[in-house]
Amino acid sequence: MRDFRDAKAMAHTLRAALATKGHKVTNSESLELIAEVFGVADWNTLSASISEQKASARNNAIPPPQRSTTQSRPAFSAHPTDESGPVFSTELSTTLSRAFAYANQRKHEYTTLEHLLLALTDDVDASAVMSACKVDIAPLKDHLANYIDNDLKRIVIDAGGETKPTAAFGRVMRCAEGFVLGRGRPALTGAEVLVPIFFETQSPAARLLGEQDMTRQDAINFIIQGIVKGGGDTAT
Repeated sequence: MRDFRDAKAMAHTLRAALATKGHKVTNSESLELIAEVFGVADWNTLSASISEQKASARNNAIPPPQRSTTQSRPAFSAHPTDESGPVFSTELSTTLSRAFAYANQRKHEYTTLEHLLLALTDDVDASAVMSACKVDIAPLKDHLANYIDNDLKRIVIDAGGETKPTAAFGRVMRCAEGFVLGRGRPALTGAEVLVPIFFETQSPAARLLGEQDMTRQDAINFIIQGIVKGGGDTAT
């Protein structure tokens, strides 16, 4: 299993994998993404940590702490997004279908981050992260449903047809895939999908999570290290 000292190799793998899917990122962008995966401010910070580890032979073989949990993950889908990308967990596949169903039921032309976040509140992996970050899920769901039912009336279409994801929805999914590839994980879950929502600072989804005092760093701390907001490790 790779650890943070393999960050440059991870960035190279991530950049190549995204390129095969038609998503071009620069070398510096891939390095910054890997830094985000490890929960540090930027590549320079991560690079400095790597240098410090290399300078200490005694600590050179010690990896960063990994999340420990006795809870089992749902079965993985047998159908990856493509040969080079991560598979979606069964739970996430169901969650994405639920998000699109929310939009189709309301005849929305687009499936937005708000549809996605509402679906994630019932995703076992994403909801575990939100709970660890002290999010009160019930009122969050109410606010999201209210926004979808009222503020998104402008994207209702009379003609038939399937809804399609917004550009922001696509960016979030691509970034989440990048996180999973960078960490060397076998599958993408709803937990990782939560993290890049915070990059979409103009979206109501990110705003509503912020109103719950949840931050991107809170999510990363729990996903990578099992740190529950407010102190303590994840329950076993």
